[in-house]
Amino acid sequence: MAEMPEEILAEGAKEWEHALVGFFVGKKIPFRSLLTVLNKKWSLVGKFSIHTAENGIFIFKYESEAARDWILNNGPWDVWGVHLALRLWERDLPPISSGFAKIPVWVKLMNIPMEYWTVKGLSRLASVLGSPLHMDPATESKQLISFARICVEMKADKEFPAVIKTRRSNGEIVEVKVEYSWRPPVCDRCKVFDHSTRACPVKPRLRPEEQGERAAPDPEGWVEVKGKGKEKTSGEGTIGVPTLKPALKN
Repeated sequence: MAEMPEEILAEGAKEWEHALVGFFVGKKIPFRSLLTVLNKKWSLVGKFSIHTAENGIFIFKYESEAARDWILNNGPWDVWGVHLALRLWERDLPPISSGFAKIPVWVKLMNIPMEYWTVKGLSRLASVLGSPLHMDPATESKQLISFARICVEMKADKEFPAVIKTRRSNGEIVEVKVEYSWRPPVCDRCKVFDHSTRACPVKPRLRPEEQGERAAPDPEGWVEVKGKGKEKTSGEGTIGVPTLKPALKN
């Protein structure tokens, strides 16, 4: 076993402290196209480098924490209409294998009671959806309190509820509305996000008598939220345990 001294680990971690981990959901993008498109979209942040890992994973390294956070907070991003899922690089982040059972998703929470507008309160609401990762600067500073925008790591085997019910101290039940900036295809068989059920590589073969039957239209794919009340998903959630981290500051 190779035991690494702390100074070596610290030096290695420092090299990636301003990095993001990302992958394209549902389709692979050629590296040259990726570089060309993102250079145009991210030119305001200055220089950055793209490093290719295995299984379609990319590491995006920036020159500063401010540049990294600008990219993270101003998404979602796409190349050729294919969504780029991003999250912070963290020390001791486990290796990422093929088949993404979790994915970071930006959500908007609306109709939030005023007394819930704390890091812990918003975290507790968002934890119904998954593991809260961070909130955008406007939400953290409470500049705009008509809605909260939070990045949540969601699981492929869980629903995307449109409403979170919560109980106020006077017993009143409040419905917090949820909107998703996008919703990736998910395989109901494998419980992963990187392919749809229809495109599943392990789907069973049809019996001869089923060969002639026409398949129903595929309902899966991207769902763009273009305004209030559009393209919402169904379902309800209940309150869970908070784990939210505020957005990093310079």
